[in-house]
Amino acid sequence: MLNFEFLEGKRRPRGRPSAVQAAELRESFLAAALQSFLEKGYAATSIEAISRDAGVAKITIYRQFENKEALFHEVVHRAVGSARNTMHATVVREGADERELLLDLVERMYLGATEPETLALLRLVIAEAVRFPELAKSLYAENSYVLGPVVDYLTEAHRSGRLNVPSPELAAVQLSTLAFGGVRFFISKPLAGSAERRLWAEGIVDLVLQGWSPRSALDLAPNPMPDGMSAINA
Repeated sequence: MLNFEFLEGKRRPRGRPSAVQAAELRESFLAAALQSFLEKGYAATSIEAISRDAGVAKITIYRQFENKEALFHEVVHRAVGSARNTMHATVVREGADERELLLDLVERMYLGATEPETLALLRLVIAEAVRFPELAKSLYAENSYVLGPVVDYLTEAHRSGRLNVPSPELAAVQLSTLAFGGVRFFISKPLAGSAERRLWAEGIVDLVLQGWSPRSALDLAPNPMPDGMSAINA
């Protein structure tokens, strides 16, 4: 989910900015960049316009980002950063019941993905994907970054026998896709309230636990051959 605070451009004294001023300038033009990308689209956004909106010199932006594509990548990276932190905080709880942990995780995935500015950013990348395929590649890479804590959790849960998840990377993507609802929330209203979100999460978690529940030794044993049948003629 996005977590930017839009800062107003401010005149500053001449000379090299202090560390605090430099950080404020960076926040200012990154916030202006996000707003411009969402309002105008990728193609119609320019670094010149961003610098005007942020009240910073173009050279300030170009010193940190080679071009508009690099700036967009940073905007996306920052936008998903808080989502990764949320995933990490959800899955590192000691002694949590697996079902309750997964319920919380699915709800947080849903809330993060359907936050209005996140949806707007996703729609932007999808709309621009044909003309600018590198944007879609960037977002896909960021999705792997966001899901990193979930992959780590599923890997450890499989290793310890708490869950049966032999392909944690794939499982994390599948879980997030279910949580988000695919294209549903691009074209329909978000779920109405915590009770509806909980019901949505319960359906998903109960479904995945059918496949992720630990296998017993009996479950993993080969099926016995019927009487009178050998392995050769089976």
